[in-house]
Amino acid sequence: MSENDLLRAVVAVACGSGHPAAEDLLREAGVRVIRVVDAVNCERAGVGAVGVVAGSRVLLGSPEFLLEHGVDLSPVAPLAASDDMLLAAIDGRFAGMVLMGGS
Repeated sequence: MSENDLLRAVVAVACGSGHPAAEDLLREAGVRVIRVVDAVNCERAGVGAVGVVAGSRVLLGSPEFLLEHGVDLSPVAPLAASDDMLLAAIDGRFAGMVLMGGS
């Protein structure tokens, strides 16, 4: 999955769920001229969000959120989690991370 495809998916879920990062993600999609798609069945769940984009289930949130949903995070185990990092999974598999700009 390309970086832009990942961003498109997480923007859709963040916007559809009202996730606090939605505005920043939407702004980045605009900078990259990425067409934002709609997600369905979006919901915000504590420290993350979940929704369906183009038939795939997308999770966005903290490492703990993804682990709670059974996502194997061994590909990112050596990386230190930070408050400005969101992880994404698509169809139950780790798909990437999104570093949010600090204020």
